[in-house]
Amino acid sequence: MGSDRLTPVRGGLSSGIAFFGKIRPVTGVAALLVLAAALPGGTPQAAAAPVQPDPSTPIVLVMMDELPTASLMNSGGSIDRRRFPNLADFASTSTWYRDNVAAGDFTGWAIPPILTGRLGNKYLLPTNAAQSDNIFNLLGGDHRLHVLEELTEICSKALCPDGHQGEVTDQIEADEFVKQKFHLVDPAVIRKFTNTMPAGPGSVSVIHMLLPHQPTRFTPDGSTYPGGPLGFTMSSSNDIWTIDDAGLSLVQQRHLIQAGYADRMVGRILDKVRSNGDWKEAMVIVTADHGANFDPDGFRRSADERDVGAILNPPLLIKYPGQTDGQVSAAPTQAIDILPTIAKQLGIDDLFPVDGMPIDELPADREYTVTKDYMNQIVVTPEQVRRQRAAVINVMERRFGTGGLWTLGPRPELLGMRPGKRSPLAGAKVTIDKASRLEQVKPASGRVPSLVSGVVSGVGGNQEMAVALNGRIVATTRTFAYEGAMRFGAMIRPSAFRRGANRVTVYRAGTGRVLRTVRGTATSP
Repeated sequence: MGSDRLTPVRGGLSSGIAFFGKIRPVTGVAALLVLAAALPGGTPQAAAAPVQPDPSTPIVLVMMDELPTASLMNSGGSIDRRRFPNLADFASTSTWYRDNVAAGDFTGWAIPPILTGRLGNKYLLPTNAAQSDNIFNLLGGDHRLHVLEELTEICSKALCPDGHQGEVTDQIEADEFVKQKFHLVDPAVIRKFTNTMPAGPGSVSVIHMLLPHQPTRFTPDGSTYPGGPLGFTMSSSNDIWTIDDAGLSLVQQRHLIQAGYADRMVGRILDKVRSNGDWKEAMVIVTADHGANFDPDGFRRSADERDVGAILNPPLLIKYPGQTDGQVSAAPTQAIDILPTIAKQLGIDDLFPVDGMPIDELPADREYTVTKDYMNQIVVTPEQVRRQRAAVINVMERRFGTGGLWTLGPRPELLGMRPGKRSPLAGAKVTIDKASRLEQVKPASGRVPSLVSGVVSGVGGNQEMAVALNGRIVATTRTFAYEGAMRFGAMIRPSAFRRGANRVTVYRAGTGRVLRTVRGTATSP
């Protein structure tokens, strides 16, 4: 499904009040135990500051989509601040549960468990009718709900009158339900949610945003770009990639760049909590439903024992009321623990039956049960998560180096270089895809041709290439076979374009600073 063929569709945003779950005031002090992190980047931590359960605690729950924890990290075990400054800042004042595991490998059985505390499955629809024991019915009464559900309908129409419930009436499978509701991200809807978040005691804001989920079309500053022939490089009939390691490097690069935009949107939500005056008292939770796999030998999202660290390890960061110092925890958390942890913070002692438990009650030797398609399940251990995540990070560093989002590529040392006139590469030619997009660029419009791609001949696969814009190297990449042609794709920072016509030159990168020009042919329409 190419991004050029999709159009944004509305997102529902609701606020409301209804029945409130029974609360028992708690007079004791609950100690939140935090385990010491076992990986680099996390120093041993003492227990977090004691937390007093309080029914009036403001709750903010942010759920991203298709984001592996590994995508955020560097090899030192930290969130990469150059790439994701807002999440890194949040980690500095919250508890990061680095080994967190998803409840499922697809949104239809990954998002609802966050909201219900129960594992889902293919035949449990993500609706209030099918899953009425949920956070919204629990907290609706004395709390002010502010909800944006993009693909699920867990909040009832009574509580969320603008939530677009009832849009899907002919599906009995959760995955088909979600696919029917799927639409492109509309940033205006997320901005509206953020700008209208309620403040003060008893406020509950819950958002599921479709970022950084494919199709990738956003840059970190919010600009959009067309995908062209490389819009969605995988099989249309299953979950299998159709490109090799070099091609998947481009796909993962675009994912990371779009994750930079997700970081920006999350940062705005966190800023709103601060401007509302709720930061100190609030419980703020940032997570994602599941991750994604960028290994050419594996499935993109159908988890098995090979890709636990990529698909089943989404981030989970929680800032508890009164918390000011960041901690890294090795607690074996899972998505189903989020609701019980919220309930405990609010002093709710008669929560409906759940599969999860409050995080401070988790056993250290826990194993995770994760839902897959066709009613299958997979059992995961924390050690699998840690070992496989480290392998994913190693692959990322091999593909991209350790620089910022606009340095990602095999030869970052070439960026900024002005090659001047170089000898042509004998027998090599390049055809730029939709080169007309480079002729009338309007950077201020918010839509730029950041993905420059094309077909090359006379150049083999997995060859390092450099792309110059208006005489300066702005990106490096590798060639790969796709749909019967040898191709390349390079991501260019929007600010690198000038208004009007822009000139692209493609080079074969040799050792050191050796470059050979790949001559252009007639451009494709």
